[in-house]
Amino acid sequence: MFKKLFGSLTGDNKPENQNYEAQSTNNDNQTDYEDTYQEVEYDPETLHGTHYSVEDFDNEVAERAEAWIADERASGENLDEKDIQNIYFNYRRAVYTEWNNCDSDQMIRFEHANSLKYTGVQTSGFVKVEDNNPFLEPVHGVDLRTYTAMCLKISAGIDYLEVCRAMGLEPAVWEELNTIWPQRMGEDTSFTVTTLFGQYYAENVTVPQLENLNAEVSEEGAANLERMKTDRYFYEELAGARQAAYEYGIDGAQWILDNFGINLADFQSVAMQWMTEQNQNWNSEDIIRFSDYQQEKQKEYAAKFAAEQGGNVADDVNF
Repeated sequence: MFKKLFGSLTGDNKPENQNYEAQSTNNDNQTDYEDTYQEVEYDPETLHGTHYSVEDFDNEVAERAEAWIADERASGENLDEKDIQNIYFNYRRAVYTEWNNCDSDQMIRFEHANSLKYTGVQTSGFVKVEDNNPFLEPVHGVDLRTYTAMCLKISAGIDYLEVCRAMGLEPAVWEELNTIWPQRMGEDTSFTVTTLFGQYYAENVTVPQLENLNAEVSEEGAANLERMKTDRYFYEELAGARQAAYEYGIDGAQWILDNFGINLADFQSVAMQWMTEQNQNWNSEDIIRFSDYQQEKQKEYAAKFAAEQGGNVADDVNF
């Protein structure tokens, strides 16, 4: 159950934006923001440029998109809802880039900050919670934050019965919690539940009832955990090693615990911290560099595991 939850934290289950090349259009009445604004000040919450209003921006996008849609329909094109969403997506990118004279990294940061408004999907690091969200209603009096705290303790290696006793809950109630909350994650198309779960995980949240329940951590493990939090390359190395272990039939989480003293809960908490930081400060060069480094380390550890298992099956095959 926890591995499925952790898989959803990385965004693997979220719909990807369709990165079609934006169509260009001329608008003689549109102010040339690229020439007028060389230094742009951004609103810290929306990441819109402060030199225009959000309403003006949305109206400009709608005007361009609807003109294109009208032309397409006039020529006989049958546009479905996905086509229309993609047209708006493309013009939103085009207008934002023009009006702010910005690079693609800033544009992506803007998309992350406004993902719920424009796509209906939450992005880690920019969670917005609407009042009276039925998916966030407590289950048996246990809200999402408390449920996450329980998950953290259990995935750190503490027996779930011990966690239930500390919370004053019957084991059967925990089973229902661990069914209903993941079910809501799957049903919530905005990914608010999943994203908040990941945010709480990154914060390593706890509740008073569980503060005295702590997994044993060696001195070496504590040192490695602190290094993971501050050294992105070390984190990427262990992430690559863990993936390589799984590919060779080894429990990657257990291998990390045995060799580096870091339990699953702490590892996933750090993973969420790095993902959130990446979303908030999107830098494509850094992302590519760290991704390449993780792949490099994954290959190194794959070779190590292969050697320990007597080599790969195909090693003796000559073509």
